[in-house]
Amino acid sequence: MMPLTSFLKPPTQQLNRNRFPRGLKEIPSPPSQLYCVGQLDICLGPKIAMVGSRAASWHGLQFAEALAGQLAALGFVVVSGLARGIDAASHRGALAVGGKTIAVLGQGCDLVYPKQNQALYQEVVREGLLVSEYPDGTGPKPYHFPARNRIITGLCDALIVVEARTRSGSLISAKSALAQGREVFAVPGPVVAGAASGCHELIREGAHLLDSITDLFREMPQLFRHVQPIQAALPTTDPPAGQVATNNHQDLLALLTAGPMVFSDLLANFDGTIECLVAALAHLEVSGQIEHLGALYQLRMQAR
Repeated sequence: MMPLTSFLKPPTQQLNRNRFPRGLKEIPSPPSQLYCVGQLDICLGPKIAMVGSRAASWHGLQFAEALAGQLAALGFVVVSGLARGIDAASHRGALAVGGKTIAVLGQGCDLVYPKQNQALYQEVVREGLLVSEYPDGTGPKPYHFPARNRIITGLCDALIVVEARTRSGSLISAKSALAQGREVFAVPGPVVAGAASGCHELIREGAHLLDSITDLFREMPQLFRHVQPIQAALPTTDPPAGQVATNNHQDLLALLTAGPMVFSDLLANFDGTIECLVAALAHLEVSGQIEHLGALYQLRMQAR
């Protein structure tokens, strides 16, 4: 484990239970206090948690990063656990568009775990918020992570599960969220691989099926009324920027006429920044012109 240096990590703040967001106060056995590093005010905005497999497939990572980017561009705070796989992809997707993210840890905020996430830790410290119920100097223990999951679900307005097997910590988080009355969304996947078997189980037990941001909008439209799209990701309303946005939409539609494409291929062929791409994808998807199925984006007419 690597400690973050004092140059990179601001002082850890203690947050007592009476200052918790309401949802976190209401979970079973809420922590007595939280240790936080970063921007505490982002706890006040609408929050979507994303969790999933540490050993995620390439398609799962692509999907999680793109979806987190769309959510963050629209103004949602993305909450996850900063583990390998889907967690890390979700944080990266939010940060890539200038959005905000909360990482809930299973160790003290001064320790980096897993060590390959050191750069991501530092970026979350600068642009988001680290949260832990464990004081600085506390190392990760296996039993910390199931306990950590209840904080993730307590912080969020909705939980999205991307790639989870039937025996996984993500499934524990999702069932905890369902028990807490949270809306839970699960991303389906190929039956033969088994990587999404837990997601299929959740859908059978009442979770909403999600294969694009449109499903979240359809089930929870009220959340979208309370978000403020970030200026880094969405164009301004003056005429020149409006024309640029229109051109971006047309360029994307033209790219997709050749067939479905994954996010990385769209970015490679798109004449603009990742922020503009995410904003354009979100606009076209919510307006019903394109669909996001698995890791693929395609024109809605192509899915019929």
